[in-house]
Amino acid sequence: MSKGYLRARKPEEKEERKLHLLDVARSLIELENDLNLLSLNEIARSAKMAKANIYRYFESREALLLDLLWEEWLAWFKDFQKDWSKLSKNKKSFDYLIRHLAQTLSRRQLLCNLTASLPSVIEKNLSEQTIKDFKYQSIELFGEIANYLETCSDKLPANLYAIFLQDTVSLIAGIYPFAHPNKVVGKVLLDPELRFFKRNFGAELERYMKAIVNDLKDK
Repeated sequence: MSKGYLRARKPEEKEERKLHLLDVARSLIELENDLNLLSLNEIARSAKMAKANIYRYFESREALLLDLLWEEWLAWFKDFQKDWSKLSKNKKSFDYLIRHLAQTLSRRQLLCNLTASLPSVIEKNLSEQTIKDFKYQSIELFGEIANYLETCSDKLPANLYAIFLQDTVSLIAGIYPFAHPNKVVGKVLLDPELRFFKRNFGAELERYMKAIVNDLKDK
């Protein structure tokens, strides 16, 4: 047991400890920007607790990352609503809505990093029930976001906005790793002859999101 660790017994104490672990993990990921370098041992050391105690709150490292991803999506949606409400009416066009979605998502590097890692890393070490719960919660959240987007612009009905959001997750998973390569690849791409392979994540995300909504508008 790490020095100074006191077992959380009350529900509010357990929730506080869980949030602390998420904050520690968030800081470590943002420092290294590489999920592969994050371990429960490192989280435990930074949180000043024994690794075994982390399992009181998360079934695995990936379960912790899943909760962190969920917190990031909730935080993004809350901020998006706040930002959109402050915009002047002349900016609230459908095209600007898609641009604003792309810009606000691309600025949240941790959200995009975790989203890109969801199918290849995070979901590979989770229980069936944890995955099922997450999927159902995601359907509910994306339905809420889709309903909100319909109030922002009625160019698409809520059911098509939901499809658009699902496709956007796939876009993030596909584009983000190429736009944020590891250090070795990043160094290689400094070669002017290889600039073809460099990707601007925000610009690419917006371009493909526009293509998706144009397709959906024709349905």
